[in-house]
Amino acid sequence: MANQDPHAKQLLTRYPTDTVMLFAPDLINEHGQPQAIEAVSTEIFNPDPEGKSGFLDVALKCTFADGNQSILLLVEHWSKLRAVDHRRTCRYLTELLCRHPQAVVLPILLITDPALSGTSDRFAYAISGETVVDIRFRLAQVNRDWREQLTIRQNIVAIVLWVVADIGDPVERCIESIRHLKAIQAIWPSDEIAALIAHMEQFARLNPQQAERFRCRLREDPEMTSVVDLLKEDFRAEGKAEGKAEGKAEGEIHALLSLVADGDLSVDKARSRLTRWLAEGEIPQRMHDEAQAKLQKA
Repeated sequence: MANQDPHAKQLLTRYPTDTVMLFAPDLINEHGQPQAIEAVSTEIFNPDPEGKSGFLDVALKCTFADGNQSILLLVEHWSKLRAVDHRRTCRYLTELLCRHPQAVVLPILLITDPALSGTSDRFAYAISGETVVDIRFRLAQVNRDWREQLTIRQNIVAIVLWVVADIGDPVERCIESIRHLKAIQAIWPSDEIAALIAHMEQFARLNPQQAERFRCRLREDPEMTSVVDLLKEDFRAEGKAEGKAEGKAEGEIHALLSLVADGDLSVDKARSRLTRWLAEGEIPQRMHDEAQAKLQKA
């Protein structure tokens, strides 16, 4: 299964206002519209040199209309319900509180496992009857219930995550989301719609056959003509990369991984660069996922 993490991070940081509106509408109701949203550093130092590097998925510092509220919106993404690690999220929460002592941090767990079973929104334990830790997270589990309760129709983040819920044919879910995007605006920049479609394919967990059927549906559906024309029938990042020399792409990735190995480039920046190359069609999906897997072990 391809790594969803870079897709989640790119989606949530590219549309920060939509992210806040989707996951924290109560903050907007209380403090007014965000006047500024800043993506803050998410790299976490790992004291264990043999362990995996740890990274926050998204941390957004929001300044709202009332002028004196800066709230860090922490969105920790989990694509597998069984892998949710509350202790790790607590570590990220504590790190942000230490880095930004004047800010309030809202911890959010975004779960894109289509399984219907839930997970705990609380991490607590006691010693000798005395509570030591008691943290409650805001749980955003994308499932049938989440989709049925969703009322936001002009929110790009919500529209992309719409494809996650395990309802019917995943290809049809992707087509439906494309129609919602077209309802927001008829014409999209080609690089932007290519990235959004790549996100949908990952979140919907399309296999190669389903991805091909998705492409065929877009070509054959009269309502999708503008999307196909806009992207010149070459809308998917992987498809855009097929015509490029594979050797050149491999060379670029090798150089990137070498920079990380030598300590000249952080893993977080390398991940972002790979995601950008994928969206721009510089590398195919397969190479992107293989490189992300290597960075996970770095």
